[in-house]
Amino acid sequence: MSTTEIARSTGVAVSDSAHTEGKRAGFETAYPSKTALAVKLLAFYIFLVVSRVLDVSPIWFLHIPMILLITLILSMFFRGDLRTIFSSNISRWFIGFTVWVVLCLPLSTWRGTSLHSVQEALQALAIFLIIVQTVKNESEWRKITGAYAYAVLVASLLSFVLGRMVEGRISLLNGSLADPNEFALILVVGLPFWWLKASRSGGPRKIFSLLCTIPIFIVFARTGSRSGLIALCALFGVVMLFAKPAQKLLIAMLAVCVVAGGALFLPEYLKVRFTTLFTRHAEDRLDWQTRERLAGDIGSSEGREMLLIQSIKMTFEHPVFGVGPGVFASASWDERKNQTGSGGTLLVSHNTYTQISSETGLPGFFLFVTTLGLCLTYAVSDYRRAKRINPDLAKNEFYLLASLTALSVGIFFLSVGYTHTLAVMFALSACLHRIPKESEKKKLTETDGSGLEVPAKGAPVIRAKTTPQAPVPEVRNPGRFRSLRRF
Repeated sequence: MSTTEIARSTGVAVSDSAHTEGKRAGFETAYPSKTALAVKLLAFYIFLVVSRVLDVSPIWFLHIPMILLITLILSMFFRGDLRTIFSSNISRWFIGFTVWVVLCLPLSTWRGTSLHSVQEALQALAIFLIIVQTVKNESEWRKITGAYAYAVLVASLLSFVLGRMVEGRISLLNGSLADPNEFALILVVGLPFWWLKASRSGGPRKIFSLLCTIPIFIVFARTGSRSGLIALCALFGVVMLFAKPAQKLLIAMLAVCVVAGGALFLPEYLKVRFTTLFTRHAEDRLDWQTRERLAGDIGSSEGREMLLIQSIKMTFEHPVFGVGPGVFASASWDERKNQTGSGGTLLVSHNTYTQISSETGLPGFFLFVTTLGLCLTYAVSDYRRAKRINPDLAKNEFYLLASLTALSVGIFFLSVGYTHTLAVMFALSACLHRIPKESEKKKLTETDGSGLEVPAKGAPVIRAKTTPQAPVPEVRNPGRFRSLRRF
């Protein structure tokens, strides 16, 4: 048996000569780039679904994102490698959450309404699984985050050309970004990925990356989203918490510039709208039309408080399976109709946490919150660990943590529990948590064509300990023993 065969059967590292023997037998010495095309297709798909650029294009009817998604799903099944998908706790909890959403469908009070939300949840799970299986190293992870960053930039630029004003607030014409609040959340979540690109660049590229954040800030301010402003404050807060002193000074200066720019260039209505977070008596300098619009905004805040209370009550009235995925609007309307005689308008919960708890019960809420909590916990612990040994990886973890923090705060004011917005960020977190472990493993082993692991070149040599054998005594007169055998 050759040395390489012994290593394959025992798992003991061998010397370079044995490694050469394995290489001649066809073993690979480096990680093969078999998923390069899949990564590019995935990055393009992420760009399309985040920017929603096709929603405002004349070729929207071609359903290009759906075609790409089907292609990526088929590619995922052809590659196999299910161990990668289930290797992360984030993956297992998010899969469990989606399975629970599906189980809630038969018990929904409005199964027809729930079907759309279940389809959304399954599509989000497919995107999650594709990202987790496809992204294998830091370079591929940065390609996906880079696609996310460019998607946010393109969406903000499109609003200057194809945007529309919704009661004085900017949004896109169609799609999910037609809601100014969702538009603002996407901009805030994607902002740290531009800072990541700037931190890893130098010279003109660094300046370009920082300049790309200017239109994002401008469009964010024009959305007039108070929930987006809270998410942005959370983003700056976590960056200030973990940043170095020089970076903290730079961030403080940036925050001052943003506030000063908003005070100078924003319309009066948007400025007063933002101040309603702190006071409701700042409308004296507005005309009567703007005052009526602002009164609607204040009424909207009070209405959301009532919806929050109603969704919490509904959670404890249906604690196991909830009222059904996507059914809160109809169920709450029926409840208001029975109590007051008028249901009013169909309204979602405007809170992802209570949306999930009221629609899928406490088990669904627990599965979802655990998934999000693992993402945040891993980002913090991995950042602290990588900060000492791998500065490049620490940058990835730092800006991912900033995005996750903004997301976890922003969804408190939106109902996006079954969308790809969460699935993409969960998948990026699962990948970045797994990549360092796989990198360490690849330094010690590599895989041959049949899927068997063999020692990598340069791996430390581990020699098996041998037990010394007792010396065999020398028999000087063997004839005596021969005579004894006769008896």
